[in-house]
Amino acid sequence: MRPFFKPDRAKSATGIAGLLLITGLACFSLFAAAPTQLDSSHNPNIQDYLAFPRQSIALLDVDILDGSGGPALTRQTVVLSNGRISQIGPVATTIVPEQAKQLHLPGHTVIPGLVGMHDHTHMPGQTFLGEVAARLWLASGVTTIQTAGSADFQAELGLAAAIQRDDMPGPTIFPTAPYLTGPDGNGPMHKPETPAQARQLVRDWSAKGATWFKLYRHIQPTIAAAVIDEAHKQGRKVTGHLCSLTFSEAAQMGIDSIEHGLISATDFHPQKSAGQCVSSRQGLAALDIEGEEVAKLIDLLVEKQVTLTSTLAIIESHFAHRPQGEARSLALMSEAWQQAYQRRQRQLKNNASSMPDEVLAKLMAFEHRFVQAGGHLVMGPDPGRHVLPGHGNQRGFELLVEAGFSPPQALKIATANAAKTLGQAAQFGQVAIGFNADLVVLKGKLAADARVIRNVELVIKQGQVYDPAKLLEGLQGRFGPQ
Repeated sequence: MRPFFKPDRAKSATGIAGLLLITGLACFSLFAAAPTQLDSSHNPNIQDYLAFPRQSIALLDVDILDGSGGPALTRQTVVLSNGRISQIGPVATTIVPEQAKQLHLPGHTVIPGLVGMHDHTHMPGQTFLGEVAARLWLASGVTTIQTAGSADFQAELGLAAAIQRDDMPGPTIFPTAPYLTGPDGNGPMHKPETPAQARQLVRDWSAKGATWFKLYRHIQPTIAAAVIDEAHKQGRKVTGHLCSLTFSEAAQMGIDSIEHGLISATDFHPQKSAGQCVSSRQGLAALDIEGEEVAKLIDLLVEKQVTLTSTLAIIESHFAHRPQGEARSLALMSEAWQQAYQRRQRQLKNNASSMPDEVLAKLMAFEHRFVQAGGHLVMGPDPGRHVLPGHGNQRGFELLVEAGFSPPQALKIATANAAKTLGQAAQFGQVAIGFNADLVVLKGKLAADARVIRNVELVIKQGQVYDPAKLLEGLQGRFGPQ
């Protein structure tokens, strides 16, 4: 199958922007309706993956990181009833309903389900990942995703609906509209030629269920302004993987969110002209992260309430000195994708000097400074290369901690902040009474060790308790062309 993304004609693949383009860095969108709570205990398609049938459950003697950014609560009980969190309190004093199934879990941490804000149902080489990705997300503790650009809009809508009906296991999916770009952009993407055409696309896709729209690298200013204006008229929002637009220009237009952080900012390129997509590399190399230019941009983004999406997991894959493909991810790839991975690693090693180590540190520092200034940060992996759905979400969390956030702060970015961006702040993203029972049980103390995010023992989605091992069974070798 042909890759969905093709190299950008205007850029060399040796530059940062070109390297990111080849991986399919993208943006996001969401699905408006809150998930319907269905009892699928008797649905064999779901029951095959459950740890036990749905019922009232009590998680006893656990630590809780609740998604608020606060410290861990220790020796707690969490009671789940009818798909929601009904009680939280100290294990010594909380009265557990007689009918509840009691799970004694000392040494475990309960967290909200991860909410991926830059995920895809496609990767370069496959335009639709479908059930394989859905199971891996859920097995990794990701209970909600927002896709960040669709390669097969109808298939994505169908997958979201099937999961919502409990016809198959997977995270709640907030689908996005197809990509919008400009004349020099990637071939398969939509390229409206006039503002009127752009507005009509927004209206058409809104009617089909898209509530966010994504501007891609070569989008022209007049088209971008029309998309943002029309989307807001339709009660929708707009994000962007920017290049032709600077962050400042997009913020002034009223864009709601921007993907990838500093790596896609062309604000600091010394020769950039309006509407021109240029590599951000030249500006980044000399940029002072603590300087006035960066402070001015951050202040504008905060003032305009622009959300930024951290995608450190895919960005890390371009730095030769950083960890690369994990054994657990490679085992899930088809032979063709494993061979492609080995070729990329040889190329990365040969071109290691083209990506200075200090650039990644600058990208991390920018995100930390943005949050310190009051900015709203969310996180997603942007699946591509060897960064797979679910595994990339976990790695993104670890990299946020490396960037200077505490585990509770990083968890808030990956859960509550994301739920707020999706307009679901009172439904999921926190361990709180009345919220959906979208939870993950981790073995270990996450507050002390970010890598505990990988130790998924149970995944609970709207009260259904899934066994990660059952979700992973049979997925080996299924990512990529067979």
